[in-house]
Amino acid sequence: MLPEENKQIWQLLSDVLDYPNASLPESARKCAQMLEGFSLDTVRAMQSFVTFVRTQNIAQLEEVYTQTFEFNPATTLYIGYHVFGETPKRSRFMNRLKEAYLSQQFSIGGELPDHLCVLLRFLGTPADLEFMMPLIQDGILPALEKIENNISEKGNCYAEAVNSIRLFLKEAYGLKKVGDGHV
Repeated sequence: MLPEENKQIWQLLSDVLDYPNASLPESARKCAQMLEGFSLDTVRAMQSFVTFVRTQNIAQLEEVYTQTFEFNPATTLYIGYHVFGETPKRSRFMNRLKEAYLSQQFSIGGELPDHLCVLLRFLGTPADLEFMMPLIQDGILPALEKIENNISEKGNCYAEAVNSIRLFLKEAYGLKKVGDGHV
């Protein structure tokens, strides 16, 4: 688990995978800087994303983001979709997330509860580790693997960001094996 002073990383990780805006280059840079205590692969992947972001204008980043995460179900950022598909299990999963968010007085804004950016921000709360570990191991990590594997465009910068976040989560929580979808 991360020390208290590193909780800002969760917001930065969320910012990196949220819809691009003018603050993305700075958020990505800060994120890469905060990852410096982790593995070289984790840092390099995020630094690669930072380099790409700096070479694009906002319209180009929006286009890549939309094509990557919004038009392709195989790379959607809705974790429940990757783990459960469009089944009643996903609805139950989202209800459990809503309850957990409510217990922490955590706001999801206008997004669905299983959106990766929401979940990353939630990981920065003092929620129950017994709830968080299965969520990470059996939900977030398998979904990140699927997303990363399905980003097929050569040179898609978001593949590096997803890879860095996946590696970071595994390191931060000491996880070696990805779960089996029993969140």
